[in-house]
Amino acid sequence: MSRAAAPLASTALMTVTFARAAGVKSIVVCTPAGRDGRVNPVLLYALKVAGATEIYRVGGIQAIGMMAYGTRTVRKVQKIVGPGGPYVTAAKRQVYGYVALDLVAGPSEIAVLADDSADPRHVAADLLSQAEHGRGWRKPCS
Repeated sequence: MSRAAAPLASTALMTVTFARAAGVKSIVVCTPAGRDGRVNPVLLYALKVAGATEIYRVGGIQAIGMMAYGTRTVRKVQKIVGPGGPYVTAAKRQVYGYVALDLVAGPSEIAVLADDSADPRHVAADLLSQAEHGRGWRKPCS
């Protein structure tokens, strides 16, 4: 995976903040980097504010494997949480039981109902909030 579909600042705040509030001392975060090798600055700021203690520029199934099994330089984690596309979901299924998971989630759906009084920027933001779930989860019905 070369880069995230969207900088998931809200997801970072939700997961890391809850872990911090629950008393988790070491919070490891993995996120894909952009083509330039950098993490989106909005996401990086959100992670730092929320209390992430380690941030790695790796995403997708590689991140799941790294966190579940550890490497020479990265310790194995106790629990993996957070969203991902179909490959991440499949990887989470593979490590289930070896490491604790939040859940093996599928796609989410959203309906935005708006009339001509709605601010188009707010409608677009509601639709973009689901960009983290990627595309291609579902094949069209025939």
